[in-house]
Amino acid sequence: MKTADDEDSGASAATWRRTFASRWAIVSLVALLYWIASHSLRPFVVVRLDALGASAQEVGLVAASYAFFALFLAIPGGRAIDRLGSTRVLYGSLVAMVGLGGAYALADTIPQLFVLQMVNGVVELGVWLSVQTLASHAGTGDALAKQLSLFSFAWGLGIAVGPTMGGLVYDRVGFAGLAFAYGALAAAMLVAMWFAPAKPAGLRTRGGGLGRDAWHTAVQPAIRSVLLSSFVAMYIISIKNTFYPLVLQDGGVAVPFIGVLLSIMGVASLGVRLSLPVLLRRIGPGAVLLLGTIVGVVGISLTPWLLHPALLAVAAVVTGAGYGSNPPVAMQLLGEHSAESNRGLVMGLRAASSRLAQLLQPLIFGSLATAAGTALAFPISGAAMAAMALWTRRDLLALRSGRPRPDP
Repeated sequence: MKTADDEDSGASAATWRRTFASRWAIVSLVALLYWIASHSLRPFVVVRLDALGASAQEVGLVAASYAFFALFLAIPGGRAIDRLGSTRVLYGSLVAMVGLGGAYALADTIPQLFVLQMVNGVVELGVWLSVQTLASHAGTGDALAKQLSLFSFAWGLGIAVGPTMGGLVYDRVGFAGLAFAYGALAAAMLVAMWFAPAKPAGLRTRGGGLGRDAWHTAVQPAIRSVLLSSFVAMYIISIKNTFYPLVLQDGGVAVPFIGVLLSIMGVASLGVRLSLPVLLRRIGPGAVLLLGTIVGVVGISLTPWLLHPALLAVAAVVTGAGYGSNPPVAMQLLGEHSAESNRGLVMGLRAASSRLAQLLQPLIFGSLATAAGTALAFPISGAAMAAMALWTRRDLLALRSGRPRPDP
């Protein structure tokens, strides 16, 4: 005789089967391919720069160029996607990604990589904002929740797999082969999107006042604290993608093992999400966000002095768990503390905060590395990030008490 629990379990299993069988699952596949492509290439652009004889400041400048234009386009880009629909932006950006793969393969000077990084930052921003918008249209209620769970898992899995793939390809066929693999993954995304469900052509959103709306939204304590914690998390991720491989290579760590460590971070960032529901119930979302931010800062700051493989692996787990806890909790809090009419704007603000971190981190870190050495730059910048996280402590911990209605 079937019990209620058996029936609930069977219904849940059936729902998950429908989730995987749905054409909306293709959007999750595209997210997986996107993050594999992005995280297989970007960490090894730094290694390529080092091979070309770039100084620490030049490495920082080229790495920062990735976020330069994207920083200014994140907020208007999110609103433009709402108005025009995501299809045009997505397909155009994917075609550009394919072309960039070939361009990276042919680039053999530091200025060429500088320009390519600037262009790539805008192109990948267009792809990711469009894919996120698509995922948000995958039904309603439990069906949407299941699709977003699948989407989040694919997102984290791509981040975990990408660096290992990049390290193996780089070690076997060099940077040019890795760049062609990047273009091939973008082409696979194009093919996959032909089978995805029809997308809405666009939404008629309220016009005018973008700068004013963005400012009034960003200065709200709940939104401000989440944006600052997202800035710190992305600063850590940017270190991971720039000077982290460099300091390990200088310490004698083999390139394939660097890729493995980067993937360990990705796996930890994915695995920590399994424990988030329990943590959110026990200590609240603000405390989870604050704790994750501090843990991530500590893990990355200690790395230069943990050159034993086992210690490096532990530090990678700690770092990945720290920054990995940020995206799902930040997205939840931004949704709870923003009006529905400003939801796209809020997500654009978060994207702008992340791009600002990607822009500033290489510049600041490169200057610190030049002045004090690459190893010391890790704890110095880490102390600054920890201070920023602690500055938001009061606002973040206040978020555990309830879900106040946002200002309309």
